[in-house]
Amino acid sequence: MSFTDSSDSRDERPVSILWGCELSSARSSYTFQVPEDWHCEQQLVLRTICLGETARDEFHVVEVVTEDSDSRAPVPLATLKPSVLPTATLAGVELNPPVTFRLRAGSGPVYVSGQHVCSEFRGPPLCVQ
Repeated sequence: MSFTDSSDSRDERPVSILWGCELSSARSSYTFQVPEDWHCEQQLVLRTICLGETARDEFHVVEVVTEDSDSRAPVPLATLKPSVLPTATLAGVELNPPVTFRLRAGSGPVYVSGQHVCSEFRGPPLCVQ
């Protein structure tokens, strides 16, 4: 996958950073966004969503809202319950920031994890951290 218009693929090197957030009744939403001065293509690649060990035996529904969707309507990612399905693998879910995760039902804690991927060049950096 190419992150830039560079004609020399040896100059580009994707950078992958572990990412995660916690949703609970204390903090029921989290927005993943990157600073505007980061001049590289950004992507959030989701891997897993799981319940914390103190989660009550109730349904916990996590939904996502992306800025680039036409309707900006929430899309359910997972419905988890400790006694039935405490964790789910989210293979193939790649989102462009900003992205908001919300705990629509349940009290959590629910952990969403994945990778923050951005492009980087040798030479003048496009991704400043």
